[in-house]
Amino acid sequence: MYAFDFHRPTTLRQAVSLLAKSEDAKLLAGGHSLIPVMKLRLASPRTLIDLSQIQELTGVELKGRSLVIGAMTRHRDVANSPIVQEAMPGLAAVPASIGDPHVRNRGTIGGS
Repeated sequence: MYAFDFHRPTTLRQAVSLLAKSEDAKLLAGGHSLIPVMKLRLASPRTLIDLSQIQELTGVELKGRSLVIGAMTRHRDVANSPIVQEAMPGLAAVPASIGDPHVRNRGTIGGS
């Protein structure tokens, strides 16, 4: 892989600011799509912004009649959420059929 600047913001505001400062920045969620592409040298962004520490983007909650799932919520967290299991049991069952254990435990619902 090529050299790149790596940032791990802790707020959405920080991530947006970093994204605005770089023309070719890539956002890193679970990394299951971007990292292999970089290893094959099919992509070489100068800047990577890791979203994994932004708590604003994770979680599952019921807001009125709407089930709200943050983009950085991992597949396993959706499957294990009592809220999802009660509100939409079919959705809670889906992650068990996604990829392998690595993808289910690290991959995010809002990833590629």
